Amino acid sequence: MSDLHGMYDKFISMLEQINFNSNDHLYILGDVLDRGDKSLEIIDYIRNHKNITLLKGNHELMFQESWRDTNNRYLWFYNGGDDTFYKLKNKKFEYEESFYKYIKNLPYLEIIDNFILVHAGLYLPNNYENLSIEQIIELQEEDICVWDKTILNTNKHIKGYTIIIGHTPTQNIKDYEKAEIYKQEGIIDIDCGACFDNGKLACLRLDDMKEFYI
Repeated sequence: MSDLHGMYDKFISMLEQINFNSNDHLYILGDVLDRGDKSLEIIDYIRNHKNITLLKGNHELMFQESWRDTNNRYLWFYNGGDDTFYKLKNKKFEYEESFYKYIKNLPYLEIIDNFILVHAGLYLPNNYENLSIEQIIELQEEDICVWDKTILNTNKHIKGYTIIIGHTPTQNIKDYEKAEIYKQEGIIDIDCGACFDNGKLACLRLDDMKEFYI
């Protein structure tokens, strides 16, 4: 899953649809915060389940950079962070601190078998085809992984691997423009705009590539 954006009820409905249980492992590709009104509930649920891995998205990074620095809050609030901010401010200090540390320490990239999971995209230099996967991973930086969506506009892909991303709602992909998982060679976008009126929450089961929607 990816880009839940506070849509807790859709999240729970999806878990029920896929019959999520202790034998499964769920990867969420960032942006569970902001826009919707139940971001904290989603984070609490994730933290209470060791078989869920959350990757950092740009909304988690905006929170991280803005929580203790008022000068950075405009961008975060402009992108729907105000609800998260005020609800978190109503929590006890210990909860705030624990929440902040959890978000700050989130990974921003994960490799599972031949899948590369990341929120927005990867940096692939001109000579990337001559590099090993280890060398490519060493080149990645947090800002690129959570913000840079240019990989969708190129024909670049890593031989032997599939890059799975969120960040860009599939409805915004030119000549596709529908709320269904988007696939091009070596890249899959699973952000189907769950927080938008014309969107859906999507889940992709990596075992057999079956798609689920709420």
